[in-house]
Amino acid sequence: MRDALRRLRARHPRDTGMTLTEMLVSMLVFGIAMVMVTSATIVVMRSAGDAQSQAQTVTELRSAVAVIDRQVRSGNVLFSPANEPGMLASCQAVGTNAGTCMRIFTQANGDEKCVQWQVLDDGSGEGLAILRMRSWEIDWQTGGAVSSWAVAARDLRLSTTAPPFTLLGASTPYKERALQLHVIGVDGRNGKDVVVDTTLTGRNTSYGYDAGQCTPVPPA
Repeated sequence: MRDALRRLRARHPRDTGMTLTEMLVSMLVFGIAMVMVTSATIVVMRSAGDAQSQAQTVTELRSAVAVIDRQVRSGNVLFSPANEPGMLASCQAVGTNAGTCMRIFTQANGDEKCVQWQVLDDGSGEGLAILRMRSWEIDWQTGGAVSSWAVAARDLRLSTTAPPFTLLGASTPYKERALQLHVIGVDGRNGKDVVVDTTLTGRNTSYGYDAGQCTPVPPA
C-alpha cells in the first residue's frame, strides 16, 4: 500500500509555484519587450507627424501658387515688386524688379480687382515667414470693397539668394509679362525645405491696360 502511494505521488508532484528569481526574470523580459514596443510606436507616430506636417506645407504652397498663377494669367498689369515699398512700408525691394511684395491688376474670375501678395516675417522670432494676400476694387476710395489680409501659406523661409517675386523685364520674350516666383516652405519638425520655383506668364498684359488702376493702395 505504501509503495502504491509513493508511486502515485511520484506521478503527480505537488506544484511548488515560481521562485522569486523566476518572477524577477519574467518581469525584466516583459519590461524590455514593452520598451521596444513603445519605442517602435513613438517612431511610427513621429514619422506620420513629419509626413503630415510636410504634406500640409506642400498643400498650402501649391494652393497659393495656383491662385497666383490664375491671377497672373488673367492679369492686366503686373507691377514691379521693387516699387512696392512705396506702396506698403513693410515691403522690401531686392534688386531690380524684385522684392517681397507683388501687386497685380487682374480680372480673374471675371472681376477686375487689384491683389497684393506679400512674404512677411511671422513674428515668431524663429526666422519664419508667411505668404499673405489682400485685394481691393479699383473704386475702393469711393466705397469699393477692400479685403483684409489672408494668410495663404505658413512656415516659409526668405531666401538669401532669390527674392519671392521677380518681374522679368525686356530681356525675356515676354517683356514684363512673366513673374518669377521663388518661395521656400519649411517643415517645422525636420527643418527640410520645400522649394517652389516657377515662372508664371500673363496673357493680358500686352493690351495696354491703365497701370494707374491699382494706385494708390488702401492702408494696410
